[in-house]
Amino acid sequence: MIRSRIAIVLAESALEIIPNELRNNHLIINYSKKVGKSVSEVFLDKSYHYIAMKEKNIDCIWKRGRPDLVHICLLSILSTPLFLNNLVDVYLHTIDNKVIFIGEQVRIPKSYRRFEGLMIKLYQEKEIKNNEKDYNKYLLKIEKNMTFDKLVDKVIKADKIIGFSSTGIPKDLKTIVNENIETNNKKIVFVIGGFQNGDFSQSTRERFHLTYSIANEQIDAHVVISRLVYECENRYFSV
Repeated sequence: MIRSRIAIVLAESALEIIPNELRNNHLIINYSKKVGKSVSEVFLDKSYHYIAMKEKNIDCIWKRGRPDLVHICLLSILSTPLFLNNLVDVYLHTIDNKVIFIGEQVRIPKSYRRFEGLMIKLYQEKEIKNNEKDYNKYLLKIEKNMTFDKLVDKVIKADKIIGFSSTGIPKDLKTIVNENIETNNKKIVFVIGGFQNGDFSQSTRERFHLTYSIANEQIDAHVVISRLVYECENRYFSV
């Protein structure tokens, strides 16, 4: 019987409130007025804020401003048998070092606008609980100032960290899963980048015990997640 516990981390994810260096930008201010929200209630989004991002030449511009991508990635995990059977822990680490903890059997809205509203509420309230059932259990929880290192070392307490990158060692995903999910109690962490372009920061890459590439070309994060979940389910449910 497989007893190893796995976690999936969406790392350096492009989900962030408008950063301080852009909050006085006239384009950002005009946009917030248009949508009827304060600047502190708006996620950075390339679809609307790219010109402001480019004018300010913000760091890692190619990785930021894709909250919709984060939404798609979470949908690719949270509606699967792997997650619904409590066989995987899911964490969302953001590019500005916040971590969102996903509670057991959480269902997030399939509509992006509703998801955005839920995430804004989470940022404001720090925790969303299930008021209908167990008051002590959270559905979603956010921790600020939590680095990737702190997440994997102090929270997950990972025994092995495996990253996926187009620059990693080429190997098929079925082999990766079968080689690393073992019949023991080790905590295996699979890390996927929650951003559109580029690669992990050096500090994150240095934490990977193994880095793999599963395709000849760069593929979207939600595709990596879907394939990973499928192979993990085959590994768990076939034994």
